[in-house]
Amino acid sequence: MLLFLSAEAYSAQNVRIDVPEVIYSAERIFTLGQVSKITGGNVRTRRLLEGLNVYADGDRLARREVLRAINDSEASDARIELYMPQYSRIEAPDYEGNFTETSAPQERTPQNASSLAPVIKSLASWTGDVEVSASSPVPEGTLIDPASMIPGTPAATLRFKDGNGRVKSLPVRLTWTQNVMVASHNIRKGDRIYPRDVFSRPMKITRPGMYASTPEEISGFTANRAVKQGEPIELRNLTSSLVVRKNRPVKIVARYGAATATIDGITLEEGKPGEWVKVRRADDRHVTLRARIIDENTVEVHVE
Repeated sequence: MLLFLSAEAYSAQNVRIDVPEVIYSAERIFTLGQVSKITGGNVRTRRLLEGLNVYADGDRLARREVLRAINDSEASDARIELYMPQYSRIEAPDYEGNFTETSAPQERTPQNASSLAPVIKSLASWTGDVEVSASSPVPEGTLIDPASMIPGTPAATLRFKDGNGRVKSLPVRLTWTQNVMVASHNIRKGDRIYPRDVFSRPMKITRPGMYASTPEEISGFTANRAVKQGEPIELRNLTSSLVVRKNRPVKIVARYGAATATIDGITLEEGKPGEWVKVRRADDRHVTLRARIIDENTVEVHVE
């Protein structure tokens, strides 16, 4: 959830709902998430829609029934596109259960949560390592939520949808690790830093973008405070001649406690790393924010 979205921006969400022509079930009362594929919008909106109850009339589910449930919900002001015939046919499964296919289920070996590490890294575009742990095996099916992840997130709930339309959740804990630059000797305030002054060491990360990860990233920067030997180099404690120009595309990172969110933005002022400047959202000229420059591609907003 983007913590700095205005109510106007929330109402402009685009959400798509696809309901198939045939629903395999022995029941006649469903949640919308059980009988459809919901994409777009934010996590809160999708979960709200997925939890809506819809009722079948005999052996068919009417389009007007789905529209009624949506219109009566808090998500009715989002831009929703419903792809569904006038009626979806409901057929009983060949064996006991809901939303089943005609073939018998395949036996599979339960996967440990650690097998999800490559998926999490891909969702977060993370080049470091991530350790994934959970109290239960990975559910069968395709990961449908979240569509992306912020590096440093300590915990998340993953949602899987199997071939029978059933959705299961898996809470996981995440530990992120990245190689960071640490001082190879004591660095005094005002010293210029060069590659010979630092070396690489793996470190657990809770806030991405806080530490330098390569020597080139900080070469030529000046230390704003003394750094002890073996101490990680924080980017906020460095001064650079680099100036981030006005009207430059950047990623806006918002933080609220352990939660983070990102969105594309444009700088409205020029500044150096560590300085505060005005930025705006790339998709809305009317939403402006005060943000601290992390590097030439990233600014950070703190949400109270």
